[in-house]
Amino acid sequence: MSTVYTVAFSGSRFLMVYNSERCGWEMPGGKMEDGESVTDAALREYLEESGYVIDIVSVTAMNGCMVCAAVLGERAGGGEMASELFPELPECLAFGRREYDGVLEWARSVLGKRGC
Repeated sequence: MSTVYTVAFSGSRFLMVYNSERCGWEMPGGKMEDGESVTDAALREYLEESGYVIDIVSVTAMNGCMVCAAVLGERAGGGEMASELFPELPECLAFGRREYDGVLEWARSVLGKRGC
């Protein structure tokens, strides 16, 4: 199984969820289920964790995971975790800052090229 997570933007801000088990903010994502495509897994995990739907614009492999760049849609449910929009990475992260820096740069670039 592979891991997928998504960076979804609303304007210049991106949504992160707070993982209480890891005591930090992270991008919504998780393990792909058997037979599930990357985009299907990303859509499912994002909705489960944040309660939001997303429009996936691009997918790439990065840092040993599949990563999606997306535009944040409407809230469609409660979500398993607290979520918040950030203009920049918060201090309290679930994973190391280096893991997110390249991902954010890539996602901003991809979405900027599409006029999102």
